[in-house]
Amino acid sequence: MKILKLSLFTSLLLTGLFVISYSCKKKQSKDDFNGIQIEQLKKDVQLEKRILAFRDKVDMLRENPSLKSGTDPMEIDSAIWYIEATSNLTYGDASMELDGTFFIDSSTIEVPVTNGQILWADVQTAYDQTIDSLSAHSDAITANEKQLMAADISLKETGATTVTLDVTSFFGTDGTGSLGSGNDYPWYWGWELGRCDGTGLGVGFDAADKIAQLANYYIAYPVGNAYYTDVEWDWSTGCQHASNSSECLFEDYQEYTLVHDCISTSEISSFKSNLISIGNQLKPTVDHSVLKYYLEDWTAYGSNYWAMSHHADIKYGIWHVSSDPPNDL
Repeated sequence: MKILKLSLFTSLLLTGLFVISYSCKKKQSKDDFNGIQIEQLKKDVQLEKRILAFRDKVDMLRENPSLKSGTDPMEIDSAIWYIEATSNLTYGDASMELDGTFFIDSSTIEVPVTNGQILWADVQTAYDQTIDSLSAHSDAITANEKQLMAADISLKETGATTVTLDVTSFFGTDGTGSLGSGNDYPWYWGWELGRCDGTGLGVGFDAADKIAQLANYYIAYPVGNAYYTDVEWDWSTGCQHASNSSECLFEDYQEYTLVHDCISTSEISSFKSNLISIGNQLKPTVDHSVLKYYLEDWTAYGSNYWAMSHHADIKYGIWHVSSDPPNDL
């Protein structure tokens, strides 16, 4: 839950080698996945070779820091792409379908730059720091079963002698807890107030969690060894990307007296469909797939009003089949 004290204007603005098979929690026809062709598999083989060559060179420089190739330069964008792709190939699992909480964590690392590029020795250090960060994110999760779905490495700041990189991890865990797996009860709109049926159950979750859970059931995952590259995200709040009120995520504006609205099962189903539609609308490229829907409640308030909405973060990636399962962090 996020509570924001903002101006009225701002609050209203917020308003074998490869297994060629796939699974999805919603039953799909064979035609849904016809696009996976032998040519694409060949491209994935070549891509994996490039990423493994990068990892081999990183390993070699770690073991032999005095090698002359450590002073070779690499473009910043290329270094970031390879660090992310190698992290995901080595430790990520694009096929995971766990139904529990989706954990997002982030940290930053600073990387030296030389004449606008990163030397290979510093690329090696940056990769190791990235893996250390992902391991720390994993250690902070206490679930019985957890798996890195994807790492997102992005440029945060550029300085004269360094760049700062964001290391963001997306972990899935086991178990649904008191959230349940169906859409059988009304839920309070937010604030982790639980089910809205007078039972007092489900505290710690709310309608935002339920809507995201149901939307995530519709994500199709590859089966077998797979990983993500080109991880990106986008966001939407309330009616931001709706052409009419029926396409909105939840939003409400109240004056003077705050009432925590209940969201019925039919409304939950509608908001779930709208979230999926927005996810398709914001997809970065045709090659990207939705990795996960994440929905939280936002509240902005002033002296005599409350502006409430659901805020969606939607994670995307391009998945590829791989020859090996992921390593443990």
